[in-house]
Amino acid sequence: MKEGVKLNKKIGLFLAAAALAMTISGCSGSATSGKVASSAPDGRDYERIVVISDLHYPTKTGTDDPELRQYKIDNKQKCLQEINGWDDVDLVAFPGDMVALTGTMDEMNTVKAFTDNLNKPKVFTAGNHEIFYRDVFTKKGDVISASESVKKQHLENYQKVFSPLHSTKEMMGYLLIFLSTDDVTGNLPTEMSKDELEWFKKTLDANKKKPTIVFFHAPLTGTLIPYNDKVGSPRSFAQPSAKIDQILILNPQIKLWVSGHTHTPPTQPTFDNDINYYHGKILDVYNPTWDGKTIWTNSLYLYKDKIVIKTYDMDKHETLDNLTRTVQIAVSYTHLRAHETSAHLV
Repeated sequence: MKEGVKLNKKIGLFLAAAALAMTISGCSGSATSGKVASSAPDGRDYERIVVISDLHYPTKTGTDDPELRQYKIDNKQKCLQEINGWDDVDLVAFPGDMVALTGTMDEMNTVKAFTDNLNKPKVFTAGNHEIFYRDVFTKKGDVISASESVKKQHLENYQKVFSPLHSTKEMMGYLLIFLSTDDVTGNLPTEMSKDELEWFKKTLDANKKKPTIVFFHAPLTGTLIPYNDKVGSPRSFAQPSAKIDQILILNPQIKLWVSGHTHTPPTQPTFDNDINYYHGKILDVYNPTWDGKTIWTNSLYLYKDKIVIKTYDMDKHETLDNLTRTVQIAVSYTHLRAHETSAHLV
């Protein structure tokens, strides 16, 4: 009889510990879509996200340079097919500026037809070129800011062709948050709307214990060394910067901010630099454009205890080992204690 009581106590303790571990890892009470994956589908101990930023398909290069224009288009198609051959890719993220220039419905459908050739799970977020501009140009060929009504129409078209303006996904116990430059009332092309900021705050509040990666088109203020006259102004960074800063300070679970917009290539010293750490804590991962003569892409390898960022030269077909970075993810003491208790009872 006493042995039966002891056994029941052990079983009860084991179940309690298991329940605690599930709660901490986010398996219950989640306010986000999807389920927590503890391992990759094929048994790998990581999941891989490939980032394709500033695709600008087919290209921003005009018809006045047909040779370069065609080279860029062909190169993008070739690189997309190479990614199709990578058998460990679990997600491809497009953090904005998929379209060439002005975000017309024709441009969006052209991009969608191209990205449909990618045989991997995909997620998109809107950048300034999807939302912010009119379908006319200055005499110099520069884009022109659109009216609020045109921006609203672009937002509607984007959601019809691509996806919701903001969303979440979970991989390997990480929360992934995807945000768009969806403000149609401001003068800067890199702003979040009030509604999106509120959704962002609520999502983070509901997931305090999950290490989090944010995907947004523009980088965080102060995480880059200006290297030309277009990079470094408020238009270069995520806005409204003060309100974003308040959110980030209150949410230390954010580990990465994955951005594009500045087209920063690995050849720039600021691409991999201590300045990339926002307040010394959140690593802003800069992603180069796919609309240059050379194409590079970043991959995020999500392990339970770390994130490894690798940069790949698509033209040379090689990883740039000198740019590999690792962000360690601390395992909570409570989680360890629950695991130890379970292991002891078993």
